[in-house]
Amino acid sequence: MWFTGESGNPSPYNDYRPYSIGRATSTDGISWTMNPSPVMTPTAGSWDAHTIECPMVIRESGQYKMWYTSFLTPDSPCYMGYATSSDGIHWTKYSENPIMGPGTAAWEAGGPWSFFVVPVSPSGGYRAWYSAVDAGLLKGAIGYATSADGIYWVKDTVNNPVLSEAPGQWDDTEPGPVQIFHIAGSRYYYMWYAALPSGLASRNVGVAISNDGGATWDKYPGNPVLTHSPGEWDGSFIACGTVLHLPGADSLVMWYEGLPARGKVQYIGRAVSPLIDDGVSVSTGSIPTEFKLFQNYPNPFNPSTMIRYGLPQGSQVTLTVFNTLGQQVTLLQNGEQEAGYHEVRFEGSGLSSGVYFYRLRAGDFMATKRLLLLR
Repeated sequence: MWFTGESGNPSPYNDYRPYSIGRATSTDGISWTMNPSPVMTPTAGSWDAHTIECPMVIRESGQYKMWYTSFLTPDSPCYMGYATSSDGIHWTKYSENPIMGPGTAAWEAGGPWSFFVVPVSPSGGYRAWYSAVDAGLLKGAIGYATSADGIYWVKDTVNNPVLSEAPGQWDDTEPGPVQIFHIAGSRYYYMWYAALPSGLASRNVGVAISNDGGATWDKYPGNPVLTHSPGEWDGSFIACGTVLHLPGADSLVMWYEGLPARGKVQYIGRAVSPLIDDGVSVSTGSIPTEFKLFQNYPNPFNPSTMIRYGLPQGSQVTLTVFNTLGQQVTLLQNGEQEAGYHEVRFEGSGLSSGVYFYRLRAGDFMATKRLLLLR
């Protein structure tokens, strides 16, 4: 386990204490032995001089790779750095850090502050979901990016942000850090994320589910799924850490950060949940609570893509694809359909490259989205 550790005296806002990255090992996931010293620390006079935090570590071909967050001063934007190690203890920071900084959109103007990276097999490359904040370092959302080498990243300009805060709800502020879980062979991806209600009250953890490879997400209506315990060691707020499915187990394990009160020492706890079966939907049961048209996946595509939509009640449904001139290209669905989630494959064979649109009509509901065919 690699974790963020704090040094210095308690302050009214622990986010502004100096952070370093530590390492611990365990044979059972419960009792841990920490390295006596941090394995990576801020570099004086550098872009990460103030603090480094939120380590994301994977191991590939005998090498450890770490993505981490830093900022120069407590009020400056966040940046993402990259480091490598042969043993997980002695790390070499990438000479051209930082590898990602503030975005041009308002939701990420304050920069990325956590990364979750998934290697793409067997083709190679990486996918990442990252939480970012606005210029005020409070509001934010979660974005998606891809990379061929883990250093140079391309953000998804079509779907970003893929998950946003919900004003007035439990996740009104600062969604993130992020943890992604995917069962091999399943089309479902699960995202755990921490967030705050307005007023910077206690942080809790929610989950969202994607059936299009992580491009679009639905929040679970029963969120939050892990909450702080008033009066206990995690009484002020909690933030999700690593989520694993241990070999042979019928459950998921999450190690998470807890804080008894602002300005107090932080701790790491462990939580267990039954294994999520393939086919579980974000909605209660299999019936959505509202009409919804999802972004197609993949997008861009060649030659086919999947279009998904949800019906909270039985409806007369038409699903049409048309070009930029408004001319109908094909009619994918026309008829009565039961309540639930539905998927239709759109074949672009025979069509020229370019932008197309698909429109769902279901009763009084209508929604249109854009798709891109690239040859």
